[in-house]
Amino acid sequence: MPTISRKEYASLFGPTVGDKIRLGETDLYIEIEKDLRGYGDESVYGGG
Repeated sequence: MPTISRKEYASLFGPTVGDKIRLGETDLYIEIEKDLRGYGDESVYGGG
């Protein structure tokens, strides 16, 4: 099965477990602890 880096995955499908997100222009960060989406449930939009 092909693999992609965490950075590529986040840019395509959004954050997942273990990713940290900065909240606005503050020094506050949140970490994703649980992801309820299953593989294949990611939203992907394309033009065409």
